[in-house]
Amino acid sequence: MGQSFSIEDVPDMTDKVCVVTGANTGMGKVCATVLAKKGAHVFLACRTAFKTNPVIAEIKSTTGNDKVEFLELDLLSLASVTSCAETFKARKLPLHLLLNNAGVMASPFSLSADGLESQFATNHVGHFLLTTQLLSILEASAPSRIVVVSSMGHIITYGGLGLEDLNDPNKYNPWFAYGRSKLANILFVRELTKKLEAKGVKNVYVNANHPGFVATDLHRHAEATTPKFIADFVTNYIHISPEVGAVTHMYLATSPEVEEKDIRGQDDSHLFRILAISPRPQVPTAKPGHISWAARDDKLAEELWAWTVNTLKEKVPGYSGPTI
Repeated sequence: MGQSFSIEDVPDMTDKVCVVTGANTGMGKVCATVLAKKGAHVFLACRTAFKTNPVIAEIKSTTGNDKVEFLELDLLSLASVTSCAETFKARKLPLHLLLNNAGVMASPFSLSADGLESQFATNHVGHFLLTTQLLSILEASAPSRIVVVSSMGHIITYGGLGLEDLNDPNKYNPWFAYGRSKLANILFVRELTKKLEAKGVKNVYVNANHPGFVATDLHRHAEATTPKFIADFVTNYIHISPEVGAVTHMYLATSPEVEEKDIRGQDDSHLFRILAISPRPQVPTAKPGHISWAARDDKLAEELWAWTVNTLKEKVPGYSGPTI
């Protein structure tokens, strides 16, 4: 599956509407540029217009596509996530791709505006709210895709999520917190797929991927919490460029194979497709990956869904839960 897929294989995206979170840098910027080049109407969902508008101008200039816009999104603020979803809904546009690319890794302990541990708030809770708020549009625009960027780092969880200690600074470990958030990404994809199938929705394709060890700003905190010899090894021998890392994003987001081979979340042990990229300098390959037993735990996925919905009901005024 996808063994020879490359950026050049991205099909024509004319008349497709796409939202990419964290799109003003790294792999998100690469994806937004590729989608625009292929004719899509692309929204860069990012925190500030100040940092994003120059990127939008660059994308418009290099692709010749003027349908590239800024969508304000701060995943550390549920009010901002809600506003982002409402702003997009007000445009009365379809939505064919939601690429949940934004993320943080191994950052020092801090809380979001809503009092949630920042990595979990950014990587899981904010994206959960955005996705479920836009889900009705994705369903109406089907066939459509949801791509959630996870990581092989989901195995760093000591066997579970540990949500009871989520906001306790005394029990905080930056790498465990990262692994927990990436495990949550996978569990969310599996549970969302299950709920879509139960509803009879067969043409919204939800998948997660591990893009590889990509040289992006994501590593800015990790370098401070990783032994130097390990950091040097990763930098010198494993890191791949954002352009290479974006290949798995683009495969799940655009490849006709996703629909032809029905590649979407599965609730069996082979899972929905976490895709792996071969270490440099090899050619990237997209293939089903391996996940931890915790990521295959249906009960844990259900518990996380319920916990997230209940948390959002507490934190977001008027929130009544997902429509699915």
